[in-house]
Amino acid sequence: MKKIAVFTFLLSTLLLSTQPPSVALSQQLSDQVEITDETQLRSFAKAYVAIDKIRESYEPELSGTQNPQRAKEIEHEAIARIDYAIVKEGLTLEAFTKIVQKANADNVLRKRIHELINEENSKS
Repeated sequence: MKKIAVFTFLLSTLLLSTQPPSVALSQQLSDQVEITDETQLRSFAKAYVAIDKIRESYEPELSGTQNPQRAKEIEHEAIARIDYAIVKEGLTLEAFTKIVQKANADNVLRKRIHELINEENSKS
C-alpha cells in the first residue's frame, strides 16, 4: 500500500511535465480506464494541490537530513499525509493513479485538469 502511495505521489508530480504517449497507447489506455466525471476531476485537483503542498513542506527536511532513519520517518509521515489527502477528497489511490495515467494519455483531459488545479491554487 505504501509503495502505491509513493508511486502515486511521483506520478502526480510528473503530471504537468510529461509528454503524452503515442496515439495507439493513448487509445489503449482510454479503452481501459473509465471516463472520469467532473466531480472526480475536481476531487483530483484538490488532492493534487494538497499533495503539492505536502511535498513542498517535507522536501526541505527530507533533503536536509543525513540520518537514514530520520529520512524514513519523514517519508512515512509524508506518505500518510498524502494518503489522507487523496482519501479526504473521496478518491482511492487507484482512482487517483488512473486519472494521472489517463491525463498523461489525453491532452484534452490534461488541459482540463490544469485548469482545475489552477482554480484550486488561486483559492489558496
